[in-house]
Amino acid sequence: MISAFLLSAATLMLAWSNGSNDVSKGVAALAGSGVASPRAAWILGVVATMIGGFGAIFWGGALGTLFGGGFLRGASELPVGAALAALAGAAGFVALSTWQRWPVSTTHALIGGIVGAAIVQFGLHDVAYRTVATKFLVPLLASPLLAIGLCWVLLLLNRFIETRMPQWTPGCCAPEDYQRDPFICAPPERRPSPTVRRVWLTLHWLSGGAVSFARGLNDVPKMAALMIPALLAWPALATTSQGPAVAIAATSLAMTGGALMAGRRLLPVLAKEVSTMTPATGLFANMGTALLVLGATPLGLPVSTTHVAAGSLIGVRVADSAPPRARDALKTILMAWFVTLPAAALLSATLVMLGA
Repeated sequence: MISAFLLSAATLMLAWSNGSNDVSKGVAALAGSGVASPRAAWILGVVATMIGGFGAIFWGGALGTLFGGGFLRGASELPVGAALAALAGAAGFVALSTWQRWPVSTTHALIGGIVGAAIVQFGLHDVAYRTVATKFLVPLLASPLLAIGLCWVLLLLNRFIETRMPQWTPGCCAPEDYQRDPFICAPPERRPSPTVRRVWLTLHWLSGGAVSFARGLNDVPKMAALMIPALLAWPALATTSQGPAVAIAATSLAMTGGALMAGRRLLPVLAKEVSTMTPATGLFANMGTALLVLGATPLGLPVSTTHVAAGSLIGVRVADSAPPRARDALKTILMAWFVTLPAAALLSATLVMLGA
């Protein structure tokens, strides 16, 4: 029973760290384009992520099954001690990254934590490396490249739209007002109806909410998968089929708590230090991210919302041929892509050795 409690606590700790590090990624384009204030974008991200997390009770089964096993050749799942180390290693690295304002992938960290714990617990030869590569690493590596390509294609459509949008000129209005509503600079006789303007702004909010919803839908079942065996050890749940639903609900609430506590810390990094966004480019960056993550979740593909969202922002930058700037977060993001998995694996492996 104590082991079950510790495993549940470790899962919730990882979910808390995930919420604090990841919530800003879904709404960075919304804030960076100036359509919404950072505070309003953050609130939208928190609410939509929580709704997506609870939605995983109904639509996240494929990912929960995938992360519940498949890493080992001779065993179906990690023992409790190794699972604890995997979760603690991933959570520790994500929490450190949030403190340092590094936008890292919790999915990447969780896979690294599981593999590192499995290697120490069972040995190098018992880890199913081919399965890890094909089912986990390939989708993770492919998703940001797909996001860059998709966002670049969408931005071709954006170029067409921008030629028909009013352009800001000095004295027309404040730049901040133009970012929130570009139609404000059009002559009165050329302004579209209030309904069209409301639809334009609503699309921005819906796209940011869709990305955050997709993140909760995709991330929660991955973390909850390691908590389900622990919950089934509790007498009240052992004889029912409510264990997965309870694990997902608890994980969603923990993620929401982390988002509320420290979720705004990374928002300026992704909103301002990767690419310069207009309302139109911000909209298409969010659309690309939402399409990829929502499409991958029912198929059980463990894409990283962090990688996809960052890939979409990089797509904006590539399409604009933007040069590097003094405060450039792109190098931090790229470094995190390579460092996260081995760092989390090393942390979890160390914890297994200390507990042996």
